[in-house]
Amino acid sequence: MKCPACCSEIDDRSYRCTECHRICSYKRLCWRYRYIVFGIVALIGFWTVRGYVGRWFANDYDELPEGALVSDATTLSWLGLTDKGWFCEEPHYKGSLLHLRHKVFQAKDVIVLVHGFTGDYVSTWGKPKVLLDDPRFNRNYDFVFYGFKTTFYRDLPAFEAEAAKLDRILTHLDEDYKSITIVTHSNGGLVAMRTLLNRAKDFPAKQPHKIHRIVMFTPLTENVSLTGQADILKLLGKQSTDVAQMQANTSSKLVSVKEDLKALLAPQDPLAKARAEAFMKDVAEHIYIINAEGDKLVDVGPNGEKIVSDTVRMLSQLPTLGAPRLVTLRYSDIGGSEEDARAKKSGVRNPAYAHSVVVKMGSQQDFSFFDHFEELLFDRIGTPPRNSAANVEQIRQSTQERIQDTIFEMNKFVVDKNPMVGLAWKDISDAVQAKFKDVPEPDRTKQVEDLTRQTYYVYIFLSLYARMDDLRSRGILSPNDEMILGWKRSWLPNLMNSELGRWMLDNKLMEYYSEPMIKDLREAAGATGSSPTPPARTR
Repeated sequence: MKCPACCSEIDDRSYRCTECHRICSYKRLCWRYRYIVFGIVALIGFWTVRGYVGRWFANDYDELPEGALVSDATTLSWLGLTDKGWFCEEPHYKGSLLHLRHKVFQAKDVIVLVHGFTGDYVSTWGKPKVLLDDPRFNRNYDFVFYGFKTTFYRDLPAFEAEAAKLDRILTHLDEDYKSITIVTHSNGGLVAMRTLLNRAKDFPAKQPHKIHRIVMFTPLTENVSLTGQADILKLLGKQSTDVAQMQANTSSKLVSVKEDLKALLAPQDPLAKARAEAFMKDVAEHIYIINAEGDKLVDVGPNGEKIVSDTVRMLSQLPTLGAPRLVTLRYSDIGGSEEDARAKKSGVRNPAYAHSVVVKMGSQQDFSFFDHFEELLFDRIGTPPRNSAANVEQIRQSTQERIQDTIFEMNKFVVDKNPMVGLAWKDISDAVQAKFKDVPEPDRTKQVEDLTRQTYYVYIFLSLYARMDDLRSRGILSPNDEMILGWKRSWLPNLMNSELGRWMLDNKLMEYYSEPMIKDLREAAGATGSSPTPPARTR
């Protein structure tokens, strides 16, 4: 055999030329070091194939029976979590309890999610991956998805037993976490309230739970409407065989909670007063309620409007530094128009759309940004406070961030329509701030707000003349049209000769209009106004 490079004779078993030292046969080279190559391939295969084999032999969550023990691998795969830092802090029993903790973040606070009528401990919330992957939450909180039987046939004793079970879970969490945030949907709010009321009855033998926030989405506070609604009964399916019994069971639970809450907040003796004060401090002052227009299942008024019980409304009026305690999301802001269009096209209507979609993470593409579940939740719970001062500062910061985000969204919408508007807003702000820079607080803030508001009113007023100016520039209106001349004789001089008009002209806040209109404004500033007549309406 000859070397391909130098043509020297080489041994048939050699892979390298003895003259030029070049490799002549990679096949013989690999064979010479075959054991090293086999070792590398084996290591690569071990690390890559192991994961696939584990997936093949892992039990499919959907095939497991109710109450079965679910492995961590199956749980993470089922939730779609790619972050391997999550693990089950306690055994995960299907349909009962899922307690997720992160190995890296090791949060000191926990969020307990309690589902309602429809869905189960996880499916009620849509895709929890949205919440678990959000750094605002996963770096500050662990998560407990609490499950219970949702059938309407459960009577009052079963309801009390479920509340006692939840209380035991919360007591256990009190031992491991600095604070607990309870998030409920629909009937879950009733279960949670019964749990907290029972705890209050045992005060001071049992101290209140370490509650950070209680956020209730579409809870039962006044009534539940099952009878006379065919669409709702279709949704319930097999459970709808005895609607009257379901309505009676649910109403009895609601009435018991309402009566106990009312009695607790109307103490008759010193011990009852102490219980009421503890409940107000540790529970009532932490409650936030989020309702939705178009919800025909719970808290429905005589005309289809959303209502709440008098006691809950009283609690919602407690002072707060952050988000309002009671809000009702507009139907159009939670994808109502899109849902109506889909229902009209398909002929199939979802009667519980507004009731359930408010907590369906991953299914809120048609929502306005601030009405997404995770945004509503973070606005109300923020990051866990470590002390009172930190709590106040946190609320201030989250409120400021929400204001800034809202302004940004509004400005972006308007500036996309008319880029010059963005420049006008900046110039107005700069001019107003310069005018009152030497005025001491708190007068300065009020004067800045008043002048800014008056400036915007002037722009709204001048928008009428701007429309006529546009028609004039396109030849639709004559420069000597009576409407234009009427404005030049009276309205423009009166405006531009005012203190506000001259200030805006001096600060170049009229430079955003066309050249002919700016000329008219400057001429009006040097004219003497007459008694104004109402401006003519343009068509």
